Amino acid sequence: MGKDDLDMARAMEEMTAGDACMERRAFAEAEAHFSRAAQLLPGDPSPIFHRANALFALERFEEALQEYERVLSMERSHPSALYNRGICLANLGRYEEAIQAYDEALRLNPEWASAYAVRGLARFCLEEYEGAIRDYSRALELQPAMADALNARGHAYLVSGDHQLALQDFAKAMEISPAWVEPLMSKGTTHLILGQEEEALRCFNRAVELQPQGVDLLLARGSLLEGRRDLAAAEADYRKALELDPGSARASALLAGVLAKTGSDLDEALRLADQAVAGDPGDPLGWDAKGRVLLKMGRPREALPCARRAVELDPQNSEFRRQLKLIEGIS
Repeated sequence: MGKDDLDMARAMEEMTAGDACMERRAFAEAEAHFSRAAQLLPGDPSPIFHRANALFALERFEEALQEYERVLSMERSHPSALYNRGICLANLGRYEEAIQAYDEALRLNPEWASAYAVRGLARFCLEEYEGAIRDYSRALELQPAMADALNARGHAYLVSGDHQLALQDFAKAMEISPAWVEPLMSKGTTHLILGQEEEALRCFNRAVELQPQGVDLLLARGSLLEGRRDLAAAEADYRKALELDPGSARASALLAGVLAKTGSDLDEALRLADQAVAGDPGDPLGWDAKGRVLLKMGRPREALPCARRAVELDPQNSEFRRQLKLIEGIS
């Protein structure tokens, strides 16, 4: 057996080992196997493509992008490399370039539903909502059971102000994937925007039932309950979220805020507010909570800079502005 045959045999062994590693999600090991295969077969795009996939799985998008481009330098009409190159570009925030890559992939395969869907996502990120809706709709024409495309189109309808169409898409996505909480929460949020609190709460309750360890779900439901003045239930959700994620600045801020409203344990509330501000000083919620707690403790002068900071960080929030005005009037 000649050297070329030996190299080919060894490369095939490395490729097989790499594929096995990918199946068990050992992506770093897979990347090493594919790299060795690429060294043995320097003119073959296949091991380079597989190495790029492993790098992508490792979220090393710059390196993966370079490898997909190497593949395309050898085989320009490689649709999967074009598609994956676009996804890398999108993950790097280079949405216009991503769209160009998807365009090329679709020229090679005009019936590729997933390519329309990801191009729609790139357009959504560029706030080109009409184009995003067209792409999602085309994807759904080709593959009607794409729950993720339905959910994504629902969001595009939502930001465009078409609430009823958004609700329809979220509902269809839920029918296809009944255990998926994202369209359920999106549906609940849409109901909340429409002032339909009971419907929103039903959605949030179901989402928490499906995913009881979901910190963001608990915080969302807690915020809704707090808005309905069910402070005890809101506090329970915030405490559960903080128990699940003790480092969550958002959970600390929300719990501090509700404790300030009830006045039940202001020392704990202040500790939580300090924890929130230290954990995420750019989140106005923590500053607002600290201002509320200090005001409740009879310390308006200390509360004032906190309230001002909250408004600086989120000047459009009417609640923050009202709280600042109240503290200014007292101090």
